[in-house]
Amino acid sequence: MRGKSGAVRLALESGVPLIPAAHWGTEKLMPRYAKRIKPFPRKTIEVSIGEPIDLSKFRDRPLDQKTINEATSMLMDAITALLADLRGETPPAERWDPSKHQQSETGRF
Repeated sequence: MRGKSGAVRLALESGVPLIPAAHWGTEKLMPRYAKRIKPFPRKTIEVSIGEPIDLSKFRDRPLDQKTINEATSMLMDAITALLADLRGETPPAERWDPSKHQQSETGRF
């Protein structure tokens, strides 16, 4: 999925660490475009937390769109690696971008 830049922007502006996290299994609890959750039978949701991302190479650069996009790409690479490990699959070569396929990023709400 295409990455959002809010967490990166906040981390760069405030100097806090950026820690990637991924989860898998929520689609069993609430299927895509569903309006209700399905708690029974119980579902397993796996979560993986990665090591903090080193954003030091961006600290002295201006906070422009190029810097934000590059740092966001680093974050998404880390999240993709965590998710690939959770799923036990090799990720696709290109991340899914809903806007390139005339899809809403928030579903059918």
